[in-house]
Amino acid sequence: MKSLLALVTLALTALILEERARQVAGDAQDALDQAVVQARGAKQSLVQQVEQQPLISLLIAGGLAFALASIIPTRE
Repeated sequence: MKSLLALVTLALTALILEERARQVAGDAQDALDQAVVQARGAKQSLVQQVEQQPLISLLIAGGLAFALASIIPTRE
């Protein structure tokens, strides 16, 4: 009788864990969807700023490239 009770308990625990895993997967999907929406909004904002001020955008990009080039070691 104890083994049957243990088996039923194990089965119920597995069902509960499976349901919880589905909830976590759903929450992760929701978070991913929100991140995609935010990334698209940030991209659109950046595109608008570059279109409105192309010279400043080029200067900023050049400055970042220079900074990265000075940080990254060269091969000898």
